[in-house]
Amino acid sequence: MADGELTLRLDDETRRRLAILADQAGVSVETYVLEIIADDLEHDGLAVSRLRLAEYDRTGQSISVEEAMAHFDRQLEIRLAERR
Repeated sequence: MADGELTLRLDDETRRRLAILADQAGVSVETYVLEIIADDLEHDGLAVSRLRLAEYDRTGQSISVEEAMAHFDRQLEIRLAERR
């Protein structure tokens, strides 16, 4: 990878689907993919969600909504306390 260049090899179906979406957005496939990547990197939550989904796909293990909300509440309390 020189000068920020990255080459991706896509299967025909993925390339076809990206071409349709890019056309609907009125941009090139390259621009469309760059926008997807930039948006994903800008919003860490998307990347984290994808990692968690991949982990679930790999292990089949998940947590309940109650556990997730309890974790969220704890993290919120910690962050609020840090601001005081």
